[in-house]
Amino acid sequence: MIQQSDDFKANDSGIATPSSVVDWSVLDDLKVLQKPGKPDLGRNLITVYLSSLPQLFESAKDALKASDGEALMKAAHSMKSSSLAIGAVVFGETCAELEQLGKANDLENTAVLMGRAENEYAATCSAFRDALGQKG
Repeated sequence: MIQQSDDFKANDSGIATPSSVVDWSVLDDLKVLQKPGKPDLGRNLITVYLSSLPQLFESAKDALKASDGEALMKAAHSMKSSSLAIGAVVFGETCAELEQLGKANDLENTAVLMGRAENEYAATCSAFRDALGQKG
């Protein structure tokens, strides 16, 4: 099963850092679904997440550039759902905020939130790649 790196443990102060972007207990809870002799479910979920997230994130950025609230809402909803399901809680919650702004077509001040999402996206992907033993 996926091993959490010491570099990505939550710190004691509760400050949101790259070390606290993933709630590893979510993946641990999914261990009950692991079938004996089958490929590691946690690794598979992380791999699918990492392969699908870039396209969704680009769609969200494109929607923001085009001032398309509905497209932003859809992309952010997909990112939110998959992120929360795999334990990427910090990024997932930011995506929920983006989803609500897209739904309301309130895109005036969304650029700052998108910047935060971009940092969380990078930290989340880094944490998952580290857990898989991958680089970049």
